[in-house]
Amino acid sequence: MIPHGGATIMLGTVAIEPLRWVRPIPEDRQPIDLAAWMDCIADAGFDGIEVWERHLLGVPMAERDQIVNHAPPIAVWNSYVSLDDDDPTQRAAIGTAAIAAGATGIKFNVGKDPAQIDAYAARVAEWLDAIPNAVRLLCECHAGTAIADDPVLAARFFERAGGPERVQAIVHTHESDEHLRARFDHYGDRISHVHVNFLDGDGLAPPLAQREPRLVEVVSLLRSCGFDGSWTIEFCHGLNTERDRPDALIDQAADDLTVLRRILGDRHQ
Repeated sequence: MIPHGGATIMLGTVAIEPLRWVRPIPEDRQPIDLAAWMDCIADAGFDGIEVWERHLLGVPMAERDQIVNHAPPIAVWNSYVSLDDDDPTQRAAIGTAAIAAGATGIKFNVGKDPAQIDAYAARVAEWLDAIPNAVRLLCECHAGTAIADDPVLAARFFERAGGPERVQAIVHTHESDEHLRARFDHYGDRISHVHVNFLDGDGLAPPLAQREPRLVEVVSLLRSCGFDGSWTIEFCHGLNTERDRPDALIDQAADDLTVLRRILGDRHQ
C-alpha cells in the first residue's frame, strides 16, 4: 500500500548497523539492539523498515516482539541466505521468520556462478512453494554478482524462477543510466523496489543532499521507464567514520528522507 498519497520509503536497518560488513562478528561485539532505536526511526517519518536479518535472528523473543509490533512496520526482510546450497532448509526457515515478522518481501542475492543459473532458479521456485502467495522474493541486482549484474543473465534467471508477481528485482541509484535502462529493457516488469545509496569505492556515502542533482536524474529515468514502486534508504553518510553509530546515522537518514520525499514530490511534506 502507498501511504498518504506518496511513495513508500523505508529505512534499511543495515544503514544504522556499525557491524554491517563485519564477517564473522567477533564474540565480544554484537549488532545493535534495534528495539532501542525504533522510536527514533518512527519519529524520523519512515513508512516501513527493510530489516537486516541479524537484527531479528537470535534475539530474545521480548526484544523481537518490540520490533515487530512497533511502527513503522517491517515490510522487507533483508536476507543473505545462500542459493548455492541445494538444501532448502535454511531458505525455508528464513521464509518462516520473515512471515512471522510481517514482511511481504524477502530480499535475496543470487549466486555468482553463471553455470548454476538453472539450479539457482529451481531453488527460488522451490522457495516460492514454501511461502504464501502474498510474499514476494526480491532479487538484489547490482555489480559484483555475476548473474544479477548482467541484465541478460538476470532476465533468464527470472524467467526460470517464477512469474513477475512473485519474483521481483531491486535496482540501485548509484548505477549508470545505461545500466539502469538495460535492466528495464530486459526485466522492467519485475523491478519493484529501489535501494538508495551512493557509496564510493572507499565504502563512504555522501549526504543525499550533495547528490540531489544526480538523484533527480535517476528518479526521472526510473519514472520514464515506468517505475512506480518503493524505496529504501540503504546506506547514508557517516558509515565507516567516527559517526558510524545509530543516533548519528538515524539523524542523517532522516535528512536523506526529506531530500528523497522532496524529489519524489510526496505529499508527506
